[in-house]
Amino acid sequence: MATQLGLELSYQTIWGHLRHVSSGTANALATSLAGATMDLDDTSQLHRFLDSTHAASAAKLAPNLTLVESADTPLASLTLQLTPAERRAPIDLLIEWENTSFTACRLDDPNLTRLATPGYHTLNVRTATRQAKICWILTPNRCHFPPGNRPLNGINCFLPSLRSQRNWGCGDLTDLLNFARLLREHTQLDFIALNPLHAIHNRTPYNTSPYLPLSIFTHNLLYLDIESLPEFNASPLVRRLVQASEIAAQLTALREANLVEYEKVARIKTFFLLLLYRQFKKQSSSELKNYRKSRGPWLDNYCTYMAFDRHFHRRDPNAWHWHHWPPAFQSPNSEASRALKLKLARLIDFLAFIEMRFEQQLDHAHEQVKTMGYALGLYHDLALATDRVGADYWAYQDLFAAKVRVGSPPDDFNENGQDWGFPALHPQRHADSGYRYFIESIRCASRAAGAIRLDHVMRLARLYWIPDGMSARDGAYVRDNFHDLLRILSLESQRGRLVVVGEDLGTVPDYFRKALDDFGILSYRLILFERHGDDFRTASEYPQQAIAAFTTHDLPTFDGWLSGRDLEARVQARILNPQELPAARSARVQAIALLCKTFQLSPQETDPDVYFTALCRFLAASPSQMRLINLEELTGGQEQQNLPGTTSEAPNWRHRLTTSLESLHQNAAFRRRLSIWSASLSRVQPQ
Repeated sequence: MATQLGLELSYQTIWGHLRHVSSGTANALATSLAGATMDLDDTSQLHRFLDSTHAASAAKLAPNLTLVESADTPLASLTLQLTPAERRAPIDLLIEWENTSFTACRLDDPNLTRLATPGYHTLNVRTATRQAKICWILTPNRCHFPPGNRPLNGINCFLPSLRSQRNWGCGDLTDLLNFARLLREHTQLDFIALNPLHAIHNRTPYNTSPYLPLSIFTHNLLYLDIESLPEFNASPLVRRLVQASEIAAQLTALREANLVEYEKVARIKTFFLLLLYRQFKKQSSSELKNYRKSRGPWLDNYCTYMAFDRHFHRRDPNAWHWHHWPPAFQSPNSEASRALKLKLARLIDFLAFIEMRFEQQLDHAHEQVKTMGYALGLYHDLALATDRVGADYWAYQDLFAAKVRVGSPPDDFNENGQDWGFPALHPQRHADSGYRYFIESIRCASRAAGAIRLDHVMRLARLYWIPDGMSARDGAYVRDNFHDLLRILSLESQRGRLVVVGEDLGTVPDYFRKALDDFGILSYRLILFERHGDDFRTASEYPQQAIAAFTTHDLPTFDGWLSGRDLEARVQARILNPQELPAARSARVQAIALLCKTFQLSPQETDPDVYFTALCRFLAASPSQMRLINLEELTGGQEQQNLPGTTSEAPNWRHRLTTSLESLHQNAAFRRRLSIWSASLSRVQPQ
């Protein structure tokens, strides 16, 4: 039963111990997967269920609605369940290719291999008495990577953190371009890596994480440069309002704030976007109509959700998400929802206008960055999942498993495990839909990109599910259709000439890393985690098919780790007992001594720039195909953007640069580190 459902009844912990799943957890997850109440200890019930599902499957000509294969070996994996009479007669195929052409042939036609091309096709199978329609996805065997042996180098930037004299309190897409130009004056880089740009609620402190999106199919309006929109120059009223003393004072306060003020920035940008939308509607243009048609239901559902959210929150200030709406509106397909959608049509159109202008600005930014000489341009981050009270879950409830959420088991960093609160896609229902949700998520994250990073890439193989009402310690792994998803990723990668990086931190099974290697997906290797026991690995030990960096957003910055600032932050957030601080500091001193050994530095070294120089030499000496420096490593920043396990206890995702982009250009310390990084890339020393 568990095998059929993809439920793993035991798993290996990070400490190497085999942990068996409790019967309560197994029953709850089996019930969610099977869509019927299950008791795995009742063998008669299991036999009845398995017999009924087998009978239902056997009645189908093709048991699988979706077939994902290599274009080199078409129909090698096709399974048909034929009656004796059907076995004796020819089997006809009618193939509707992605380009809308048709091919009629027999199942054993030798020309199929020649005709098959990568893409999303429809396979119609016909016997004398039955027929089946299958979503047929043919793919290449590897993801794209630019030709040549030269490693690619980049910088990671948390976009909201960029401070400038012109933005509205949050780094925007024009700041990104100015930052790219600043870097280009001093070093030769290949890409700029960004945080996820997905739409979020922008509510402090619970809805500001870019990794907890409202929707992975749309973007956060905070990153729009309002003054660069075409309607801004066309509207004298808007230009006067921006210069009015009250608005000017608000913008000045937002620019000078020590932290990103998500709600205030969102409020003022939304106000001006509404004025600009009215300016846009004065034109008799089909631009927005055509754009909405091109984006289909993925955009329409998001805009509808956001319109409903505003509608119900205005009526009831305590209605913060769709679970608080009247039951009749908790599905987008209800008659009540369809009626309200018509009533709110203009608001929905306005929200689509925002997304259209965002995509246009983002496309422009990517093309401009490439024009500056960045080989890949922008590198985007795709969040693991969506908020369970967000737009995607509301719109696609049929694709998600009921009464479960996603997290991680107990490990070195959290002995109680982690509860991320994400909903989990139901593997079988997702597959039966032709994997449309996954395909569109890749496309939306990579429309203006030369590279994409998949957060928690192990989701492609399995996810740790936690039943509602249970703790993170009580979860279990549920398998997904790993090779189907890898193949789809390779297809989208080759079509978009897109480098794919998989964030594979933690305990990773050998079969998983081998599969990533086989499909050309780069591993994500952090110096902080690359250890032999207590010792840090040398640069030469890093794999070639990887991206190498020191840290990430959920971990201490380089300078913060050296100074122990992250330990102080944990005490301040009350997730580290003050009495444990001396021991933590002692362990850090030992870890720094081990890093000095690997970096070939004196254990008595105290100069952060010397450590930074060694870091740059180390990364440049690694054989990894991509190397990444974080912006905080260039500025000496000590505050990590996210402190896992906290919400209101820490200002997560709100830290800004202390220096504006205009001043950063003249900042001696920043320029010194940038020159060190640039020199290291051009003068690689073997490690």
